[in-house]
Amino acid sequence: MSIVVNPFSRPDQWMAALQAQLPGEELYLWPDTGPVSEVEFVLAWKMSTDELDAFDKLQAIFSLGAGVDQWRVLTEHPTLSEVDIVRLVDPSMADEMAAYCLHWVLHFQRSFNLMDGLQRQHRFEQPAYTPAEEFPVGILGFGTIGSRIGRAFADLGYPVNAWSRTDRTSESDEAFGRGLTRFVGVGQLDAFLGASRAVVNVLPNTVDTAGLLTADRLGAFQPESLFVNVGRGTVVQESDLLTALDRGRPSRAVLDVTAPEPPASTSPLFDHPKVTLTGHTAGATLIPSASRVIADNINRIRKGEKAFPLLDRSRGY
Repeated sequence: MSIVVNPFSRPDQWMAALQAQLPGEELYLWPDTGPVSEVEFVLAWKMSTDELDAFDKLQAIFSLGAGVDQWRVLTEHPTLSEVDIVRLVDPSMADEMAAYCLHWVLHFQRSFNLMDGLQRQHRFEQPAYTPAEEFPVGILGFGTIGSRIGRAFADLGYPVNAWSRTDRTSESDEAFGRGLTRFVGVGQLDAFLGASRAVVNVLPNTVDTAGLLTADRLGAFQPESLFVNVGRGTVVQESDLLTALDRGRPSRAVLDVTAPEPPASTSPLFDHPKVTLTGHTAGATLIPSASRVIADNINRIRKGEKAFPLLDRSRGY
């Protein structure tokens, strides 16, 4: 039996890393598949249903990135709807995303954004800033990655507000001590936004999250607050966000993701003075660690166990 590997980029690096982690497996680099009747697993960022349909013994599809939007089309497919789709949850990627969020929140919380202007004016000064303990950071979507980001802030003394669509309190909450405040459901979303000086969106794109930050809800942000989006751009409409920024709630936005992505070349996001765009760089897929995660899951399946985590088709992620 065999594995087909179809990465978005760096195919040679992926193959070398996977072969090192799975020395007993037969790997083929797409479009080479070997005998299609032997293919058990596909490792890919994206493939069409027609391409996947050729593998009649396919057991699982492994996503080679954190997103799963591209695999939802399989939910209603007559022959692929029962194939497990394994999400890539790589601790190294979560660490990168936590570092990204720390960078941008500190950049504005510590008034580092003013330093360049002071230097150009030949002024060696210390701008005032709000201390960390008075600067609550809200994490919109408190799953595996969101909780990692939250811990990074909590370790530096920031109060952390955690919003989840459903009640997901876990034992790991104890690590935050009294520095963690939970908000659950749409009914508590405005309170969550109003309690946070910075809001970091980590939500995926689903039916429930698309357009979640409506024009009215953006008005619940604190004045002089920051919005950092590392989840999906669909959580807020571009025009609503730009109007909210002009009104000062929030007062700044750092967008690693947009909808559409990339933005149209004529998009006002490129020139708006309160917007920073970073081109989907918050958390790269790190091939060595991702390969270990994938190999562990394949070995788990070989032992008759379920891979983890699987795409929950009912929730969309």
